Amino acid sequence: MITGSRNQLATWPTALVLALFLSCLGSGVRAQEGVPLTGEVQSAEDTPDPVSDRQNTAPSVTAPAEPPHKEDFFARFFDKEDGMIDLSSFLAKGGFIPVPIIITEPAVDGGLGMAAAFLSANPDNPRQVTKHIVGAMKTGNGSYGYGYFQSGYAFDGRLNYRFGVGRGKITLDAFPVFAPDGIEYTNHYDYGILGSALWHFKDDRFSIGPLFDFRKLKSELDIEGLPEDFAGDFNSTLHTGALGMGFHFDSRDNPLTPTKGINAYVEGKFNRDAFGSDRDYEVYDLEFYSFDKISSALRYGLKVEVDAIRGDFPAYFAPSIDLRGVQAMQYQGMNVLSTEAELTWQLSPRWALLAFGGLGLTDNGSRKIFSDSGSIWAGGAGFRYRLARKLGFDAGLDVAYGPGGFVFYLQFGHAWSFGMD
Repeated sequence: MITGSRNQLATWPTALVLALFLSCLGSGVRAQEGVPLTGEVQSAEDTPDPVSDRQNTAPSVTAPAEPPHKEDFFARFFDKEDGMIDLSSFLAKGGFIPVPIIITEPAVDGGLGMAAAFLSANPDNPRQVTKHIVGAMKTGNGSYGYGYFQSGYAFDGRLNYRFGVGRGKITLDAFPVFAPDGIEYTNHYDYGILGSALWHFKDDRFSIGPLFDFRKLKSELDIEGLPEDFAGDFNSTLHTGALGMGFHFDSRDNPLTPTKGINAYVEGKFNRDAFGSDRDYEVYDLEFYSFDKISSALRYGLKVEVDAIRGDFPAYFAPSIDLRGVQAMQYQGMNVLSTEAELTWQLSPRWALLAFGGLGLTDNGSRKIFSDSGSIWAGGAGFRYRLARKLGFDAGLDVAYGPGGFVFYLQFGHAWSFGMD
């Protein structure tokens, strides 16, 4: 399911995008209530007392042993407290988890896929989960992708690493100033490799570390007579190679469906010939997410995302407005601002309603490929169901209205999960 940072659709093999979203799954498993990941913890009541056994010397008649009760397979998908559908027990056991992928992004005409997640926890620290994820998908407009993603911990949990590799084809529309109705192009990725290694300070909320980003792709655009500063970016093979640095802060109570806390980061990546890049350009991202409660039943979320690109960048890598209700890559520029606010009303422990609205702006900067967008507004409403109570994991549906009309999104976790850590 792709609903987060839609700029990633144009820049990453699609299966790798899916893997990044699925990586949140393991983070959610380790987030709440200390749920065991590698098996059930034996309670004190179940543990024999050897002292009491030695003192009990009176003869007794042994009752016939009853066969152990085997839990029904489907029982693991229901909560024992309220009898509602719930995946807490299923997810908390770790191991192999099949994950169906439903893509509702209109830019790729929707799509389907499947991923296999393998989760395992550190026995000494259940919060540290290693994730191995393989996935594949195909969309309605012929885009496809497959890839592998892994994340884990080292140095007693102080270092959190992530890396992924993928291959695929992505077809999207660009909207340059001379073609406001859109021009279709396709990027064929021979490979895309990305990763990071974030070192956590003594205050675990802060982390810093290097980033890397390497790709090989061939772009296709079958339209003649286009301006050279745009057409020159297509129908050729491009190697990119970037190294960078990121500084992160995270105080969220839950990485999948946060209700309180802040997640913010600043990242910069530099494509250079020394790193294997055919072009020299830089990508900068600043993202801020804040969550808190207004009352016992009301809470809010706030997102501010600033994206920028400089140098000799291909037009299709320019960032775009990232809002529910706005088609991916429809409004691009050298400088892009996307802001969104959300209000959630918790009707019951399981059900919630929400409303959201946002504003986006683009600036074409020194390269006049795209026009300044002006103020782009979008908003809508949705509902959520607490799909995994112990993990604080919600799922639901959003219906948004933007410049192109109504769009719906299936959500697993928060709508911003893909953009957050």
